[in-house]
Amino acid sequence: MPSRRQLLQASALASGLGALGLTASTVQAATAGPVYAYVGTYSDGGKPWRGGRGLGVHQFVVDGATGALKPIPGAPPAVASTGSDAKLRNPASLARHPKLPMLYAANEFEAGSVSAFRIGANGALSFVAEMACGGKDPAYISVHPDGRFLFTANYASGDVSVIALRADGGFDSDVAAVVYKDAAACGATPCKPGADVVPAAARSHEGFATSDHDGPHAHMVHSDPTGNFVLVADLGLDRVISYRFDRITGVLSQPSTVAVSESSGARHFVFHPNGKWFYLVNEEASTIAFMRYDSATGVLTLVSETSALPSGFKGTSYASGIRMLPDGQHFVSLNRLHDSISLFKIDARTGAPTLVREEWTRGNYPRSCTLDPSGRFLYVCHNKQGDNVTVFRVKKGDIQFTGQYVAVGSAAAIEFSS
Repeated sequence: MPSRRQLLQASALASGLGALGLTASTVQAATAGPVYAYVGTYSDGGKPWRGGRGLGVHQFVVDGATGALKPIPGAPPAVASTGSDAKLRNPASLARHPKLPMLYAANEFEAGSVSAFRIGANGALSFVAEMACGGKDPAYISVHPDGRFLFTANYASGDVSVIALRADGGFDSDVAAVVYKDAAACGATPCKPGADVVPAAARSHEGFATSDHDGPHAHMVHSDPTGNFVLVADLGLDRVISYRFDRITGVLSQPSTVAVSESSGARHFVFHPNGKWFYLVNEEASTIAFMRYDSATGVLTLVSETSALPSGFKGTSYASGIRMLPDGQHFVSLNRLHDSISLFKIDARTGAPTLVREEWTRGNYPRSCTLDPSGRFLYVCHNKQGDNVTVFRVKKGDIQFTGQYVAVGSAAAIEFSS
């Protein structure tokens, strides 16, 4: 049985974070019983950075003592999205339903779709349905904490989709996905993309990081901790968009936006457990934008931008994932090409982040990282050439490599069920 303290900590984290930084399954107190892991992959190369060596959604059981990922007895190593050509659909982003044994994948290809899987008693996935998401190349998927809607950030088309779910967690096929264009969030005058040049922060360390400032490119979409607003990070616009969310109808409205430094490339974000501090990874600038968040209005205010790279670094690097650690006093972000995990300390009074140190990821081109349900292990996915997931132990606000490597072709994201 979990202790009263564990239950209180889990409740606090759940209300303060949802699946931001700590996934919905992560905030569960440690209990007896198996934990299962699912790794989304790029199975169709298409673009150089995808790799294309995954088999679909790979499935594992977690060794609770070491963090190792092992095959689920009697289950195939991976599950395709649907049909004989499904492995070409790139199920590269995953999300759990907050209340039901359901897993969802965003299939990152031009037409764009989402797939639903049911999680069996033995942890094995079974395909339920696939549905068009209405946008191109969905790069991120999340589920609202009420479990009635899911969202996709559609990178190539620069928009976000809202998809209705039935009571059993399946897609409501009678209701088409509703799409919201990122560029329209600025009102009568469309939001303009940043200049397609090396951002100032990257130039400061003599880097050449540039990417996709030819138009809007939604990279992440997720509800805030209250569930009353939905936020979108758009890399091409160098902005975060905040929409008011109608929990009954699923409608997004009254957008507000905040800009980061031009050409920085807004990518992924996490909230602090207090719901007032917000941390955004800027991909090309390799910086962390710290903002204050007003949960009553959904408005963000930029406070500072801090390098995620060590002092003295020279060259090119691209930032990617970010996660809050369970203590709420630290978070980590990922650096591609530098291939490191940056550990940040949060000022308890102001919320300002300070870079403490870096840790080698033990792989190439880390795309994302996720904590297991106990919060004791951090898993890093390497998709471009590394083809593995590496495991780190989390303890007292720090991380240490466990020695555990898991071979997964073009690993892009990992999600858990317990």
